[in-house]
Amino acid sequence: MQKQIIIGLILTIMIAVFIPVYWLAESGRQEAAVIRQHEEAVERASHVYSAACAACHGAEGEGIVGPALRNTRLDEKALAKTIARGVPGTAMVAWGPEDDGPLKDHQIKELVLFIKAWGEPLSEEPQSASAKTPDTETLTGGELFTARCIACHGADRQGIPNLGLPLTPESLSELTDTEIRDTILNGQADTMMAAFKDTLTSEQIDSLVQFIKYTSP
Repeated sequence: MQKQIIIGLILTIMIAVFIPVYWLAESGRQEAAVIRQHEEAVERASHVYSAACAACHGAEGEGIVGPALRNTRLDEKALAKTIARGVPGTAMVAWGPEDDGPLKDHQIKELVLFIKAWGEPLSEEPQSASAKTPDTETLTGGELFTARCIACHGADRQGIPNLGLPLTPESLSELTDTEIRDTILNGQADTMMAAFKDTLTSEQIDSLVQFIKYTSP
């Protein structure tokens, strides 16, 4: 009888110790899983942002044609609604499925996480030419188009109404390389075409000109 009591006490002590340790470990695993899922969502959204948003809002959210998104005052709900439904009367088109946009609801949620993950606004000091867009420094003309132009000119380069004109060999046939280069460099007044002289190097602009004028979609 005494032996059974001792065994019972030992088991009780083991259970009393094991349960808190288990829950602490389980809580740590769950927290790590949440952090990992968040990081993966932000990583996926970074690619969506580069393809769909960077041309207007800047690679680092600094703003070009569109407003700066780094440290935006919009909360998550307002930001998601703006991305999904667009802003009437502006170049901000609707990207959500309700308006036949190209993004799914979960992609918009992840995009909001990505934008909100940015820290303080960037310094307003101009960058040197060697420091411009280091992430696109080695991209080809086609890759630069995807990173910088696709949001306004379309993946098929046929243009998007109220945003950007077609950029195909046929549509550019009457323009010289120099004229196209100057437009990319300095933008075009009274249009949505921003100047890229502060975000692309001379070599990148030349590569982009060769791609849009001499390569068919």
